[in-house]
Amino acid sequence: MSALAIPAVPVREVPGRRRGHLQLVGPGYVAPAPQRAEPARPAPAARPAVRLTARGRLVRSVLVLSVALTAAVTGGGWLGSLTADAQGYQGAVERVSVATGDTLWAIAAATAAEGQDVREVVDEILELNGLASGDLVVGQQLVVPAG
Repeated sequence: MSALAIPAVPVREVPGRRRGHLQLVGPGYVAPAPQRAEPARPAPAARPAVRLTARGRLVRSVLVLSVALTAAVTGGGWLGSLTADAQGYQGAVERVSVATGDTLWAIAAATAAEGQDVREVVDEILELNGLASGDLVVGQQLVVPAG
């Protein structure tokens, strides 16, 4: 009887394979060397297109702060002009409560000084109270120039 001698290859454990798993191999089979998975390297951080010096960062900061300050002053002036009420009026004022049947013209005529144009008084009342029109409501409190 003849025997075929096959050299025995030492079995190495390969990660990820089940233990005891059989694999068919032929004569002269050499097992591939296990490949190591290299750990994933993080992508290099993107560099900014321009690198600023200390002076450049200072100039940039001053520029941003000056733009912000300009915007704040401009916005504050604009809002202040919108909310201006009777504070800008220098003359004496009194409060009048609107009664049934009162009109802005009648109230202005009653408070106007002698010889004063009633139209100017109506304009002052509209400005003092921030009214867009002459529509009044019974019980509404109006600030009027003292005549």
